[in-house]
Amino acid sequence: MYEHSCAKAGAEGCGFTVRAKTEDELKAKVGEHARKKHNVQGMTDTIYSYLRDTAHRP
Repeated sequence: MYEHSCAKAGAEGCGFTVRAKTEDELKAKVGEHARKKHNVQGMTDTIYSYLRDTAHRP
């Protein structure tokens, strides 16, 4: 299980938190949120690396 929180990753004021069973599922969910709420038009390798490094495994 993976968990990501925008606030914990540095996006202060964003209460988005998501859990996923796989890393790929986490990438998809965070990518969709990033496009819709943070106007991130494309997830780069750098963003994915940061996501992987900051994702928590509860």
